Amino acid sequence: MRALKTFFLSLITVVLLLIIIVSIFTIVVIVQYLPNLPDPSTLLYYNPPVKTTIYDAKAKPLAELYSEKRIIVPAKDIPEYLMDAVVAIEDERFYSHTGIDLRGIARALYRDLKYGELREGGSTITQQLARNVFLTLEKTPSRKIMEILLALRIETTLSKEEILHLYLNIIYFGEGCYGVESASKTYFGKSVKNLNLAECALLAGLIRSPENYSPLKNKEMAISRQKIVLGKMLQLGFIDEEEYERALKTELKFSTSKESLWKAPYFVDYVLYIVKNGLGLKDIEKNGLNIYTTLDLDLQKIAEDVLRSGLEEAKSYNVSQGAIIVIENKTGYIRAMVGGANYKESQFNRAVQAYRQPGSAFKPFVYTVAIEEGWKPDDIIIDEKVSYKVGNKWWTPQNYDRTFRGAMTLEDALAYSINIPAIKLLQKVKVDKVLQLCIEMGLPLDYNLDRNLALALGGITRGVTPLQMAQAFSVWANEGILIKPVAIKVILDREGKTLYKAEVKPSRIIDEDVARTITRMLEKVVEYGTGKRANCGHPCAGKTGTTSDYRDAWFVGFTKQYTTCVWLGNDNNTPMNGVTGGTFPASIWGKFMSQALKGVQPVPLSD
Repeated sequence: MRALKTFFLSLITVVLLLIIIVSIFTIVVIVQYLPNLPDPSTLLYYNPPVKTTIYDAKAKPLAELYSEKRIIVPAKDIPEYLMDAVVAIEDERFYSHTGIDLRGIARALYRDLKYGELREGGSTITQQLARNVFLTLEKTPSRKIMEILLALRIETTLSKEEILHLYLNIIYFGEGCYGVESASKTYFGKSVKNLNLAECALLAGLIRSPENYSPLKNKEMAISRQKIVLGKMLQLGFIDEEEYERALKTELKFSTSKESLWKAPYFVDYVLYIVKNGLGLKDIEKNGLNIYTTLDLDLQKIAEDVLRSGLEEAKSYNVSQGAIIVIENKTGYIRAMVGGANYKESQFNRAVQAYRQPGSAFKPFVYTVAIEEGWKPDDIIIDEKVSYKVGNKWWTPQNYDRTFRGAMTLEDALAYSINIPAIKLLQKVKVDKVLQLCIEMGLPLDYNLDRNLALALGGITRGVTPLQMAQAFSVWANEGILIKPVAIKVILDREGKTLYKAEVKPSRIIDEDVARTITRMLEKVVEYGTGKRANCGHPCAGKTGTTSDYRDAWFVGFTKQYTTCVWLGNDNNTPMNGVTGGTFPASIWGKFMSQALKGVQPVPLSD
């Protein structure tokens, strides 16, 4: 009897001590943790990082940018099978607990004590949601307490359906995928709403250990895990025996596509520069923007192919780099952009970043001013030896072939790219007028540094980019109208709201008749002049350009549809071996235009 009394006294003492300990613990928790808890109601408005996608003109993806590869989908698009599978394998008492599962915690605690380390958390779906949104992934008692408290609060704020929907859009599924939609497209190549039971069970099985169970890394382990999920669903009554057996027999077809959604990389870089610096949109990798561009992937591929093959042909002539830019005349849309031989080796975009000397491709600007001042294509100019005093020295320019032709028409002088007539014209029409015209057409010339007769031969202090040259030549293609190049048509936010829309504002730079006259003169360049290799089977006009010592070679020209600029050279500015604008650049230009306009009815450049 005495022993029994002693036992009960001891028991009471232990219970009281436990009550005291629990009370102290509760007070500590209330004081230390509750004031620092995030507000669970923010989950109602939670916008997790969502990928930004850049599209071409036909809404084909060019690139995806993300801190977390995620596509948010509404609850209605998530199959019931998938929701049931996740609940079955991750939190079978999800619909009955209040945020924490005491049995799960007890099981996890036992295993942690058994192995002497934190191995298993026993977390519910609600706890996982709290951890992924508000907390870190570190395994500490402090974080666990915060997780439990947050889970309890979340359950009083959100419905079970809302919790599960958020969870399925947030959780990590491996292979860089966050959320069920991204995972479904990565593993099965289709939207989550189209998944069958077998596929749903496999996705659900990934959550516990995504990298280990990834079917793209270990198909056998993934399927083994899927079978466990199906068994759990059967056990809990989410599916019947027939559905279970059918799912086991369903052949799983995993996506084998390794194609990178990073097409036209030089153009994508250019678009991103505009978005971040020109439009001031930051953190676009998280904001879920849809950026619709002007690029035509079909034309882009042609441009990439012809430049690649052209550079291969020119390799023995010490040519290592090139660029192509294509502008649609009537819209100003950039339809293709290739900024170099190999993006992986060099991300420097020569189409927009390389300022190079244009050589004789500059001459049409001089001739334009001359035509404006009353000169005619059939007017005679004398090609002869001339000298000009520059400071205390004399400058005696030469033609490319070191010969003089005497009397010739302006039209022939431009077609054959003779230097002396261009210099004479520049002297007669005045340098300032040419400078002004060039600046209006989009070339970055300097009134002070570029005011000299060498300007007639493309002697520019800073140089010009292929994009700038294409823009300028498109003015003649558009009969004197300037339409600034456009790369982005529209940008939408994650809700579909328009953040930016391109506005095309044409402006007249050159008189229509003058532009048509220059166009007819530039047609002769291709018909019988230095640009014969550019002939593409369509009415076209253009100009070759070659700098001293063959450091740069250009062909810039246009059809009724497109203005295209081709440049070849070396990044270190070393000379090429005799490469002129009329050789490889003209040939590349002609091949591109021929393929780009295949099946298109030839259209005269001017009426």
